[in-house]
Amino acid sequence: ATIKNAREIAEWLDAELVVSDWRPVELHEGVAYDSIIKFYTKPSIPLEKSERIEDALVKNVLERGKQILFFISTRRNAESLAERLAKIVGPKLDGHEVKLLKELSEEIENVLEVPTKQCKKLASCLQKGVAFHHAGLVGKQRRLVEENFRKGLIKVICATPTLAAGVNLPSFMVVVRDAKRYVPGFGAHYLPVLEVKQMFGRAGRPDYDEYGEAVIIAKNEDEAEELAMRYVFGEPEEIYSKLSVRPVLRSHVLAYFAIEEVSSFESLVDFFSATFYAYQYGNNLDFVETLREVTEELTEWGFIKQKNGKVYVTRLGKRVSELYIDPLTAKKFLDGLEIAKTKDKLTVLSLLELLCEGVEAKPLLPFRSSEFYDLAELVDKHSEEFLVEVPEEWEPGYEEFLQKVKTAAMLIDWMEEKSEDELMKSYGITPGELRSKLNNFDWLLYSLHELALLKGMKEFLPIIRKVRLRLRHGVKEELLSLVKLKGIGRVRARKLYNHGIKKLSDVKKVPYETLAFLLGPKIAKKVKEQVEGIGQEEQRSLLELEDW
Repeated sequence: ATIKNAREIAEWLDAELVVSDWRPVELHEGVAYDSIIKFYTKPSIPLEKSERIEDALVKNVLERGKQILFFISTRRNAESLAERLAKIVGPKLDGHEVKLLKELSEEIENVLEVPTKQCKKLASCLQKGVAFHHAGLVGKQRRLVEENFRKGLIKVICATPTLAAGVNLPSFMVVVRDAKRYVPGFGAHYLPVLEVKQMFGRAGRPDYDEYGEAVIIAKNEDEAEELAMRYVFGEPEEIYSKLSVRPVLRSHVLAYFAIEEVSSFESLVDFFSATFYAYQYGNNLDFVETLREVTEELTEWGFIKQKNGKVYVTRLGKRVSELYIDPLTAKKFLDGLEIAKTKDKLTVLSLLELLCEGVEAKPLLPFRSSEFYDLAELVDKHSEEFLVEVPEEWEPGYEEFLQKVKTAAMLIDWMEEKSEDELMKSYGITPGELRSKLNNFDWLLYSLHELALLKGMKEFLPIIRKVRLRLRHGVKEELLSLVKLKGIGRVRARKLYNHGIKKLSDVKKVPYETLAFLLGPKIAKKVKEQVEGIGQEEQRSLLELEDW
């Protein structure tokens, strides 16, 4: 539906292209400005005169008994628009909807052990039938919003463009409020047509609507004409191969050798000659030379060997490919571990900063100018610990290094049991972003562990395992055995510990009534069942974890 050069892709695949214009729900695209929606396939719709056109659009859709989905450029703007529209939607809800929305808002507010300001803001909007949706929410919150929008309980969603692709969340009307996006260093740029068409595609609910309406907002008639030509009548951009991106190419080249095990450079060139990249750009000398450079890099790093015109993947190279990390990331990890062998010990800060050297750790946390000196001071204080060369303040890589250190510091604060709200305030990271980071770093720690194991650096395995567990649960080392129990997270574990219940053996000894007082009857029962119901062997392994 949104791939302009589908015929080119079919030709590359030597396939027959099947084209169909059928859509289960008819779609009308238009531009909203000056209290009117101007459609190009049906009559225009007048809107109520309002100071803000978003308010008028919501009133129009609610009067027709429908739902509306806004796409907004930033999370902050999505949240502020949701709060404003909640004042319009709330009074139009019936008693049954109010009751159900109150229950939903309570569930969403308490998804985390300790609700954040963002949780409370979302819950407040939901009580009035409006939600915001972006990557800053945790997965369960996003799912609950999506499910209840599909059910018709939530009337309005204000989302960032990340919702446009991959989520089946149809709405009667879709509104793209911001046609431009700010790109750091380049200013505001128009959104790609392809992206806007994806957003428009959310309009029209099968089994509910005979048609859907997709609208983009303009400031005036002149801009309306420009936006219509660009997005209503314009064609989406062509699809291009990403194989020219060096990290992508590195991974694919290593994967090729890992699968073939014994091959040659010539066969590698033949293989990549069949890719979409080669089809689009031809087998030019530059691409062949790039393949040669990547092959030489992988040889230099010890991931492949070349002998008598043959290429062999090494055991290390095969494992790197299996871990799905950029070979350059693996090289940096291995170099860092070699440096760690020359130091007295591997610290948590130096370990986490090393992980931030990986391509997969991005995006790193940005820092404000007011934070520069505090971060620089932190770097100076721990300069001897780092496993990479610290850039000088005047060198180009220094600011990025500070971002890595800030990201590592945030993860340490999480392991020191700082709450999500505290992390939002100190680092500007939302719970959803935090969960995404924790998943990424769990993967990177596992990869680092596997590389250290393969290289025989067993002295580093205990700290890597311990940091991985602490990062996963967000706790200090003393709580590691308690959080292994189902139903016991960082907050409950700390509560138990502070009341003298520090080990699994303590949990087993303590009376049920005491646990019920601290955790509540349901959780206390589950905890007791786990501790008293586990077998001798499992109990021994858990107790060993405590000692370890």
